[in-house]
Amino acid sequence: ITSADYKKIYSELKYKTDEEKLAWLDEQLNDFSHSPVYKWSAMAELYDECQNVVTYKEYLENIDTQAKLMIKISIFAKPDTFNYRSIVKTPPAYTNVRDVQPVFDVSKGINLATDNSFTDILCGFILLFAVLTLMISDREQGISRLLFTLKRGRSYLLFSKLSALAVTVFLAVFLIYGENLIVSSFIYGLGDLSRPIQSVAGFIGCNLKINVAEYLIIFGLFKSTAIFTICAVLSLITVTTKNTVSFYGISTAVVIIEGLLYALIHPLSIYSIFRYINVIAFTKVNEIFCNYKNINFFEYPIPLISASFTAVILIAFICSLVSAYLYAKKRNLEFRKIGIKLNFGKGNKVHSALYYGFYKSLIQQKGIVIIVVFMLITVFLNSSFKKKYDVQDVYYKYYTNQLEGEITSETDDFIKSEEKRFFDLNNKMNEILQDSNSFSGEMMEIQKQLAPESGFILLKNRYELIKNIDNTKIFYDTGYKRMFGKVGYDDDMKYALITMMLCMFLISPLIANDNKYRMLSIINSTASGRKQYIKRNIIISIDYGLLSSLMWLIGYSFKVYQFYGFSGLDASVQSITNFIDFPINLKLWQYFAVIFILRTVFIILSALFMLWISSKSKNTTIAVLVNFALFVLPIIVYLLGADIMAKICMNPLLSVNAALNEFSVVQFIMPVLALGIVIYYAVKQKKI
Repeated sequence: ITSADYKKIYSELKYKTDEEKLAWLDEQLNDFSHSPVYKWSAMAELYDECQNVVTYKEYLENIDTQAKLMIKISIFAKPDTFNYRSIVKTPPAYTNVRDVQPVFDVSKGINLATDNSFTDILCGFILLFAVLTLMISDREQGISRLLFTLKRGRSYLLFSKLSALAVTVFLAVFLIYGENLIVSSFIYGLGDLSRPIQSVAGFIGCNLKINVAEYLIIFGLFKSTAIFTICAVLSLITVTTKNTVSFYGISTAVVIIEGLLYALIHPLSIYSIFRYINVIAFTKVNEIFCNYKNINFFEYPIPLISASFTAVILIAFICSLVSAYLYAKKRNLEFRKIGIKLNFGKGNKVHSALYYGFYKSLIQQKGIVIIVVFMLITVFLNSSFKKKYDVQDVYYKYYTNQLEGEITSETDDFIKSEEKRFFDLNNKMNEILQDSNSFSGEMMEIQKQLAPESGFILLKNRYELIKNIDNTKIFYDTGYKRMFGKVGYDDDMKYALITMMLCMFLISPLIANDNKYRMLSIINSTASGRKQYIKRNIIISIDYGLLSSLMWLIGYSFKVYQFYGFSGLDASVQSITNFIDFPINLKLWQYFAVIFILRTVFIILSALFMLWISSKSKNTTIAVLVNFALFVLPIIVYLLGADIMAKICMNPLLSVNAALNEFSVVQFIMPVLALGIVIYYAVKQKKI
């Protein structure tokens, strides 16, 4: 549905009352006598919105009726339970909106402006940059010890930083969401901003007596406060961590844990408080205000709006105070590392320079913690791997297992036999329908026998397409279709996101951290010099790229095998209908190996490019931000729904499926060529 489809309908409804609008939409939806002037799906959507507005009084009355009925049901009738208390508390919550009359108007613009995942990601990126710049830059530049000696270099300085963060967040939300409103007004329009908020699609259950303009103000203030709360949490982490890498690791773990709680805990669970009192949930402002909800707080219902508002204020306040207290109590950083270290049992063994390179990365820069965290993330991602239930696929699997192996005359006989059986069953069904209009037991039995037909049709179509191609076989291929990006899953990009984030956190500090302390001048004067230093970091980066690749590919392959199996590996890849036009007649295991090798190669190339960025960055913060923007952000944008991103930046190469399924020489060669030129030039000039 395009914006023009909506605008055409809105222009027709402009001067009608809400009841007339509903009647007109109903008439258009049920008029099949002429070619459609308006988009049917758009009219159906607007009809539902208009009906909700017109029947708003009935909606409120239904809340009262449902509450009275539910408390009479035994499972809800216990007075000392959350369910009972919540049911009793809900009808009075709508008392102040009993006299509200919503107005049907344009809702798309408001929803597009306020509920936009890409905008949230952009705000998050600005937030991260602001925290790194204001809270960590002093440490990165080595001036914290100087600031600590000043009169206002401790708690006063931290409160000043937090104030600057608050201003930055407010301006970012104001500018970005203000831009959203301007764009949305051009695309769809915003409608009358003085109409009740219940007029906007999705807000029919809101119990606040406010108009759309007032809601937009509340939205901006709450959004700013929620994002600042995240900043306050991150600020507390910066104060309690000893280095930037630890900050990244702990912050990532906190965000992931909060995200998992928000995604996995059911809204009606007894643990729903951890879903709603959650830094991720706080940013979903529309979900908080669109409907009246109670959350379970030790069997007592608390309104979500007031609970969320109180929580963001308290969390921001407490984290700010604790951060200031801890920051003020820190000892001078210049003397913090001084202490007595006993080396009993360690000996004086001298290790290779490469050993110390890994030691610096894994131990001093906390790389081992990052690897453990991302291993846990990968385990979770693998545990959440699911096979979508599809009746057609169940019967398709049954038939492919029956005929598994090479195509022979027996295969042809079986196909013809089943085809005839279904043909006879369909004829018999038609005869029964002609003789009687009532549903009978015989019809039910025939329907049961016809149930596998959908799976058989898939098998028959596949058989007709591949039977004349050399080395093709019948086997269950749904798992391969999923692995090779043919059935609409985003597995490749989800795993690529985790892989690139792991590489980003491990590789960004390798040289950038030495740049921060101006260590290269000392390194260049050593016996091994810059050449060996670069070589060591290249080896480390390649190892990290290989580790990331194996974490992705081995775990994912095992899950596919567990759910789908790997039958037919020695058959031609053209045995899969989606690959009948594939130009090379590879065996399936060979194509599988090509995907495995290409992904590994492109991950390693990305790792080397990240190393080059690290070498050009003055500190770890800059390296992380640049690598995030180049390698991680495009994947996030794709997963949020921007399908065009599958063909941009490194995404098609990391996926491999996106590059091979819709092969484009320019799309495939240009990123490889750019990476190759940069890496070759850097190595040749010894400036990686």
